[in-house]
Amino acid sequence: MAPAKLKRHFSSKHANLQSKEKNYFERLLNNQMNQRKHFKKIVTISDKAQIASYKVAEIIAKQLKPHTIAESLILPACSEIVQIMFGDDAKKEIMKIPHSDDTIKNRIIHMSDDIEKTVTNKLTTNKLYFALQIDESTDISGIAHVLGFVRFIDENKIVNQFLCCKQLTERTTGQNVFDSISSYLDKFNITWDQCVGICTDGAPSMVGSIKGFTTLAKKKNPNIISTHCFLHRESLISKTLPITLKSVLDKIVSMVNYIKSRPLQSRLFKKLCESMEAQHVCLLLHCEVRWLSRDKVLNRILELKNELLMFFQNEGNTVFISFLTDDIWYVKMAYLADIFNYLNSVNAGMQGKNENILTSTDKLLTFKKNISFWRTRIIQKNTVDMFPSIKNNNEIIPIITEHLALLEEKITKYFPELNIEKYDWIRNLFSTINTSSYEFTLEEEEEFITLTTDRTLKIKFSEITV
Repeated sequence: MAPAKLKRHFSSKHANLQSKEKNYFERLLNNQMNQRKHFKKIVTISDKAQIASYKVAEIIAKQLKPHTIAESLILPACSEIVQIMFGDDAKKEIMKIPHSDDTIKNRIIHMSDDIEKTVTNKLTTNKLYFALQIDESTDISGIAHVLGFVRFIDENKIVNQFLCCKQLTERTTGQNVFDSISSYLDKFNITWDQCVGICTDGAPSMVGSIKGFTTLAKKKNPNIISTHCFLHRESLISKTLPITLKSVLDKIVSMVNYIKSRPLQSRLFKKLCESMEAQHVCLLLHCEVRWLSRDKVLNRILELKNELLMFFQNEGNTVFISFLTDDIWYVKMAYLADIFNYLNSVNAGMQGKNENILTSTDKLLTFKKNISFWRTRIIQKNTVDMFPSIKNNNEIIPIITEHLALLEEKITKYFPELNIEKYDWIRNLFSTINTSSYEFTLEEEEEFITLTTDRTLKIKFSEITV
């Protein structure tokens, strides 16, 4: 502003301040600057409190805890810790964090909406190809839900993300599942042409040849590759048992249920275990839905055999006593514990963020060859040293070989094709590879040649340790 105009404004609008000295105006300026800093500090603290509130809500959601835990436990505990460590002022700042149950609920909804918006925008805007994993399940209240997960490549990174959870209000047929997922994709203008693969379990509603979910999806896009979940197939293999071993497992379940389903029996058994200074004081329930529970149930029975025997003697239960004192029956149970431990380790090994179809196939090949090797070794050398919980017993050997033969048969049934040598180029681009059998496009073939002839990359690859 021109000096003359500034002087006229000052004399006309602020005539009462004309007699003030320069120091007066400097003090006003300093006070104004201090007020700005104060307001900025308040806003900054508020922003940090909001971020902290979202972080707390995220932890609660991941741990599947009730929303009220923030108000009843987390914030009170934090405030006490901060007060002791840093004083009352820090405690006051902690208590500014919004933490009511409704707030936590809203935070979780906001984060969920943000994830949905981010994922759907990437798929819609960039027309990215994606693989879809679908599972339908019923919760404890009897409500059926269908869950969807997607995997896609974004900025040269493989992204695994939750897509949706839709409630099925009526039937859970393949048509209902397909309609639910299809309507969700249509809502965000995501087409089935972008879907390159679908992974499901082996339920008829998913893989049915006429009205299964994958069949209906392939009508929209015939190029979709459908796969049956490796984990589910391996769990189906582990359910294969001869009648003699199946009866042993059923008796063990009955034994556990006899104690666990009766509060009085559970208390008495716990008291007995404590008096005998046992490592554990309770049994574990077996649930078919939880595939890995059989191993833990059987090993707990083995560990508490003496305590169980004494408990049933006190109860006068001659049926269970006869099982626990039968050496052959006990050896069968020990074998089941060992074989289920191995089956569970295979299943658990195929889980994890960095797992893929190549590494999982390697583990399944190892599984298949081990079963074949064990069966051959037992037949030729009449030994069961691969199962540490049991000793050689001529009566159990035919049962074990029968079971291993059944496992081999089921592996071949559920995994008829385990040869992945044609994909070795994915693991090692610099091995001698004939690409004539691959359906590469012109651009892909040219890019492949560029990569495989890059000496710098080859040297770096050879220097990388496993």
